[in-house]
Amino acid sequence: MRIVAKKMDKMLYRIFCCALFLSLSTASAGQNKSVIDSLLALLPDTPDTSHLEVYTSLVMEYLYTDHLKAKYYLDEYRRIAEKEGSPSQIAYGANMLGVFYNIVSNYEEGLQVFETAKAMYEELGNQERISALLNNMSIANRNLGHLEEALQNQMESLAIKEKIGVEEESLAASYWNIGNILSDISNFAESNAWYRKAEKIYAELGLDDDRIDVRYVLALNLKDMDSIDLAMPIFEEALEHSRKRNFHNSIAGSLDNLGTIYKERGDLSKAERYYLEALEISLAHGEESLPGLLYRRLANVYREKKQYPKALDYAEKALEVSRKTGVRKKMITDYLVLSEITEDMGDKGRALQYFKQYHALNDSVFAEEKILAMNELEVKYQTEKKEQKIQLLNEKAKRAALIQKGLYGALSGLVILLLVLAYAIRQRARRNRLEKEKLDAALAFKKRELSAFAMQLAQKNEMLKNIQDDISEIRLSADGSKELRKINRKINHNLSDDANWELFLQRFEAVHQGYQNKVMEAYPTITSNDLRLMALMKMHLSSKEIASMLNLSNEGIKKARYRLRKKLGIETAESLDEFVMGLF
Repeated sequence: MRIVAKKMDKMLYRIFCCALFLSLSTASAGQNKSVIDSLLALLPDTPDTSHLEVYTSLVMEYLYTDHLKAKYYLDEYRRIAEKEGSPSQIAYGANMLGVFYNIVSNYEEGLQVFETAKAMYEELGNQERISALLNNMSIANRNLGHLEEALQNQMESLAIKEKIGVEEESLAASYWNIGNILSDISNFAESNAWYRKAEKIYAELGLDDDRIDVRYVLALNLKDMDSIDLAMPIFEEALEHSRKRNFHNSIAGSLDNLGTIYKERGDLSKAERYYLEALEISLAHGEESLPGLLYRRLANVYREKKQYPKALDYAEKALEVSRKTGVRKKMITDYLVLSEITEDMGDKGRALQYFKQYHALNDSVFAEEKILAMNELEVKYQTEKKEQKIQLLNEKAKRAALIQKGLYGALSGLVILLLVLAYAIRQRARRNRLEKEKLDAALAFKKRELSAFAMQLAQKNEMLKNIQDDISEIRLSADGSKELRKINRKINHNLSDDANWELFLQRFEAVHQGYQNKVMEAYPTITSNDLRLMALMKMHLSSKEIASMLNLSNEGIKKARYRLRKKLGIETAESLDEFVMGLF
């Protein structure tokens, strides 16, 4: 679990570093009051269809500064487009809605809207807009961690660009985006090749800012590849360029990376100097997330220098930023660092308290991620199942065509036809009987498998809870660290078995075919979490067993059952369990 979390944190950090450089263009695109006033003045004097261009401009003015106003003008655009606009205007409104969802980090909704807009543009035959939509879908998938889908989106977008012949600068942007995704999956060699293709185009076009930016992410790759000697001069070049252009965020980002390189080399004094300068710049210019990262880095530097009061002060500041920005994964790291620092200081009580907070938050975040992963597996399974059904229908259609052809041939003799039909009917009845017997046996076997898997998952989670209780006691023992490492290996071994959830879902659907689709059609407000709870209830599991499998407290199960009862419209006097068991 910790390895997966570290990989995700590294990907998010790389996205954050890139955003420091790219945020300059959006920062300068703040709302212009005079422009907005001019646009609003046009609305009363223009017909509805002419309003569309005005609303488009208003959406772009507010998109990065006031989400509520941007959404209001976007809704007005879409209302008029649906009423009086052309198909291309309706499609453009859908695309803008998807972009809005990306901006406010509602990526799942954004993907659904982009799919709708893409279908519209495919019908219109507008390849250029399809390419742009694929790029937007890639952004959403990348932020959701769906890296394979994000890479596929970018490659399809690039193929369209190459086919229709776009400008070199647009190709360079695609090369850059592809390099970013390949870097996220740690394919650094191939990522670097795409970055260098983009760098070459920017150099030929004289776009120095873009050239430096793409070299910066190239340097991040080189640093992760332990090619520090190659990465350092690029960071220094980026720092010099940023100072000349007075790009404050970029200066702070370059200083941070140079500080990290010096820390890895063991030069803590230089690392401290670079981190402090980066912190001063980021605080002076209103950057929200970078100070937290730099506080965390300085805490680690001072801990290595055994300057524990300073280390504790900066670690507490890092936690304060994490709480303010609501980044729970950073809060997990901060609690762990605080636990280690206070332990080094000999304050065992505070160290244990911080460790308990770390453990509780880490378990909570991990449980949420596990649920999301299970939802993704469930969607993937449903998609594969639909494909199998389509394939089966095609095979049945082929068999039907062959039977029809045979019947046409049998028209030459009525007697032969009757004999063949009688034989076919007897054989079909026999096959149906045999198939029914096989299906009944298979269903009984699948029910036993489903129950076994459910019990296995419940027992596993019970064991993990016991191990967690052991950790709290061992931390107080004299040889706690050694024992904790043993328990940690034990936890990791059991956590790696979460693939059983996928098998559980497959077996449930095999026993209760179409159950979830039928429930969602009858009760549209039901969520995936509600469906999971209903599935476990349908298996006659107790509330304690369900709580163990879903990593919920008894109180959490009660709340979940109460919400489910409201969505199903069940009166208080009725039994929820009996109602769920009787569904479909």
